[in-house]
Amino acid sequence: MTRPARRARPSAEEITADVLDITAGLIARRGVKDTAVQAVADQAGYSKAGILARFTSKEQLVEAALAQCTAQTETVREAVRQIPLGPDRDAAALAGITDLALARPGWAELALAAFTLRRGDDVGERLVPVAAILLELFGLDLGDRAAASLDRRARVSGAFGAIMMLALTYEDDASATEARPYVLRVAWDALGYGGDVPGVVS
Repeated sequence: MTRPARRARPSAEEITADVLDITAGLIARRGVKDTAVQAVADQAGYSKAGILARFTSKEQLVEAALAQCTAQTETVREAVRQIPLGPDRDAAALAGITDLALARPGWAELALAAFTLRRGDDVGERLVPVAAILLELFGLDLGDRAAASLDRRARVSGAFGAIMMLALTYEDDASATEARPYVLRVAWDALGYGGDVPGVVS
């Protein structure tokens, strides 16, 4: 899923998805408590009243943003579910994560926060399902650190971190599309594979 080209007049669904992605990024940076509807409106280029016409309260906006993040992550899992664990599954998972991160920077920030925020704060605990899904893509279990080697866990963490950090440096659709094969190559190398990423044209 690469960044969709935006029409001159976005649909209501696109506007809602964009607003929720902006909210996700703010939650990742500020936490729920310090994410204000006005800040979302300012970053989205809409009025606060316009945001509240779609979401009747800050709580509803936050819940919708967290739900969208989880659903987007679940979509990546569904795309690779039938692929056996191994290089092909890893390549498909990397591609899914990369495409989502390049298309939705707010998701990328919130997904990264799923691993970096302390449990017990106002966001970290609610992102545990996202972290669990992302690890499951690579055959890892969030709750059982002994089930995989330290090398594998380190490599998956490195690949994931590289994707998120690189994806967040591209601010427009054209540069993100051009960067995609390079982002995937860095992540593929982090997993310890050599050569081309299966299914990716360099």
